[in-house]
Amino acid sequence: MASLMEELITTLDAEEVLYRQLIPIEENKTRAIIANDLDSLRAITAQEHDLVDQTSALEHKREQVAVDIATVLGKDPKTITLEQIAEALKNQPEDQKKLQLIHDRLKKTVGRLQELNEQNGVLLKEAMEMVEFNMNVIRSTRMSSGSSNYSSSAAEVEGMAPQHGVFDAKQ
Repeated sequence: MASLMEELITTLDAEEVLYRQLIPIEENKTRAIIANDLDSLRAITAQEHDLVDQTSALEHKREQVAVDIATVLGKDPKTITLEQIAEALKNQPEDQKKLQLIHDRLKKTVGRLQELNEQNGVLLKEAMEMVEFNMNVIRSTRMSSGSSNYSSSAAEVEGMAPQHGVFDAKQ
């Protein structure tokens, strides 16, 4: 059990380090979204993808170690939590304290990442709405009758060919 606990603590610590490395990347992503800097956004997304791949591997390892610990403790591997594992370590206060500390750090780091992801999601949604608005303005301008182009007699419109929208009703 001691080696499983050490492996769990080591894995959780490595996960927390990777999540902490994602925070400045997400902050840079926020700035890139605000600046509408697509080149930076592509580079940031590539960095983000690499770190997410690494965390996924660690997460899989952590889940496997948790299953092994749950089996040793006689708990359900699908529902065991870090709190339950820490509670089972009451006779090993040093390991219990290490596990609790890494759990608290991980919770704080993941909470910050969630805040940044939500903020970036809102910014991206707003950017998409702005693009859609601009596209609608362009479409409506293209489809307008051009009634501001009067001739000198102000009776007829000069130089305007009939405009067709995306769908032609005659077809």
